[in-house]
Amino acid sequence: QLHNETTTGQAVTVELFLTFQLVLCIFASTDERREDNLGSPALSIGLSVAVGHLLGIRYTGCSMNPARSFAPAVIVGDFSDHWVFWVGPLVGAAAASIIYNYILFPQAKSFSERLAILKGCEPEEDWAEREVRRRQSVELHSPQTLPRGMSE
Repeated sequence: QLHNETTTGQAVTVELFLTFQLVLCIFASTDERREDNLGSPALSIGLSVAVGHLLGIRYTGCSMNPARSFAPAVIVGDFSDHWVFWVGPLVGAAAASIIYNYILFPQAKSFSERLAILKGCEPEEDWAEREVRRRQSVELHSPQTLPRGMSE
């Protein structure tokens, strides 16, 4: 249920932003392409969840996950304004995914490769080779060390 006379529009916005920051934190701290990750991903994700709960518990109970709200609603049998806990987190997660993958840390893939991934089929035959070459060209390494994926 919503708390402190929070309207459904405010609740969707709160859930959207709470889920957005959590998913963005998960992407940033677990992305293997990034070389600048310091510390523990579990710690940063845990702190993100804690901050989200501290900020959102007063307004919506801080779901940040539709499954977290669904089970209590089933047990209590009260689904009033339950859509808030699905729409907010789903839109927030989708927005975080789009912003992270296309703006903050985009992948260098061609349009045909992205289209093949969306269709669920294998890209062109030489896709794996091009992916290795792309990673080598993107990675920063000293002349004494070989890039990841290359052996002596």
